[in-house]
Amino acid sequence: MPSWDRRLTDAGVRDRALRADYSTAARVFARRILAHYAAVRLLVAPALHPHVVAAYAFLARTDDLADQGPLRERLPRWHAWAAQVTAGLESGHADDPVLRAFLHTVAVRRLPHHWVRTYLKATTEELHFAGHATEADFQRYVDNLALPALMLIEDLQYEGGGNEVFRSRCRSFAEGLQRLDFLTDLTDDLTEGRLYLPQEDLDRFGVTRADLEQGKDTPAVAELVALACGRTRKSLTDARALVESTTADFRPLQRALLDLAEHQLSRVESSGTSVTRRAVGYGLRVPLAVLLRERRQLAAGAAPGA
Repeated sequence: MPSWDRRLTDAGVRDRALRADYSTAARVFARRILAHYAAVRLLVAPALHPHVVAAYAFLARTDDLADQGPLRERLPRWHAWAAQVTAGLESGHADDPVLRAFLHTVAVRRLPHHWVRTYLKATTEELHFAGHATEADFQRYVDNLALPALMLIEDLQYEGGGNEVFRSRCRSFAEGLQRLDFLTDLTDDLTEGRLYLPQEDLDRFGVTRADLEQGKDTPAVAELVALACGRTRKSLTDARALVESTTADFRPLQRALLDLAEHQLSRVESSGTSVTRRAVGYGLRVPLAVLLRERRQLAAGAAPGA
């Protein structure tokens, strides 16, 4: 497996200071989402690997600045970050090393700026999130936040961004991942005073927010969870076509991400109403098996679509 220095060279990152910025981004990504960092390191082609790391680190840094601490502390910190990112898109320069690495990636991979701007705008609005009233509200959330965040990673496969078919398949994946996130983090979100499931779905089954906060095991809550799982399953199934639109350099990771999402959803489905009482993770055995399977195929020189 090529060293980190070799990967930076293969990705065209030769300036010493810039290499240090990418190394900082790698540490931020690894500390924040170690499982995804390992997947990227094992499965993404060396020339693309540092750019994917930079995008993940940027998303992690942005998410932390938007989410951590009381709102009165977050607001000024967030607005300063959003202003720095916006200015950096124009100038290519920034004070933060993670942002400098990401801006270099945006430039060399010609990542469409509108994904960054849309993501920042939606994240600003998310600071004052009060819940989704309807399914239509959720769909707008996907378009404005979940999809742009995913495209900051997915579009790195194609210099200048992928085509409309690719984007539409990414959109199915973004919706599935977001629905899954709402289910797996339901307990933690409720603890922090947030509820992302549309209110009209609760009303449909006669479920109250208090029912979810108290972790009630009732037929109505079970029906609500089943509805959310069914919608998630459909989105992830539709997203399977994304593998066909994925480049060889990214395809092993794409397959792994899809498999892991479906695996986690199966764990949610098995948990039923207990998702209101505890978060649902990936476990260990299946994720390791998925990563090892894809890594073995790479090591054996298997055809990308195999």
